[in-house]
Amino acid sequence: MMDSVALYCKDWTSWQGLMLTVSILTCWLLPTTAKITIKSMPPIAVEGEHVLLFVDNLPKNVKAFSWYTGVTALKSCEIASHTIATNFTVVGLAHGGRETVFNNGSLLIKSVTRKDSGHYTLQIRDATLRPEIIHAEFFVHSPLLGYKKHLTPSQLIIGLIPPRVEENNNIILQVFNMPEKLQGFAWHRGVLPLSHLKIASHSFLTNSTRLGHAYSNRVKVRNDGSLLLLNVKKKDTGIYTLRTISVDLKSEWAILDLQVNKP
Repeated sequence: MMDSVALYCKDWTSWQGLMLTVSILTCWLLPTTAKITIKSMPPIAVEGEHVLLFVDNLPKNVKAFSWYTGVTALKSCEIASHTIATNFTVVGLAHGGRETVFNNGSLLIKSVTRKDSGHYTLQIRDATLRPEIIHAEFFVHSPLLGYKKHLTPSQLIIGLIPPRVEENNNIILQVFNMPEKLQGFAWHRGVLPLSHLKIASHSFLTNSTRLGHAYSNRVKVRNDGSLLLLNVKKKDTGIYTLRTISVDLKSEWAILDLQVNKP
């Protein structure tokens, strides 16, 4: 079809042809509804880093999902299957001990190697058990000569106190292995550092805390980076991300998938 468009535009000026092409592509690419997408973070990684395959726009009617290596949903290639309602995961034959799935469909692969490069497949199922397939891809390369490998999330850890979270309890998202010589840190809901999802940020340079749009009066930020949640509710369920930045502008991040249970 694009060949026909190109031939038809030969007698036009270049800008007219360009406008026609843009118009056609816009008609093709504008979605009628939000489509499921997978963002690789980062899309190109260095060996030893963590890679997050972040699932965006996962429909609310999805009941379960499975992750696979490669481009086909083969049982021998299954990394893990997950049931959302129970937050229960069953590891598959392709699980290497470094993979973690989250209730929002995302997949975290720790300490990646070059062998982890390639395609990954997410299969989701709704109440009708009808499967839908989405693909993702990322690449891993060895550290380049002179490249200073930056810190990875494996050194920054978030733990839950207590480990089981029930409604109306107070909990702490405790930070371990906090880097030294920091400029500051920030907490966000979700994975992406979007301004409307920021809970709070803290500057060690000014010893001040700025509250974000996702802040509530049930949240307390500690100077050690930890986050105190008071009287937790079911709506507090979800992913929390801590990002730090050092005085030499090195950044680290860690994520935690918080599940709030009924008493």
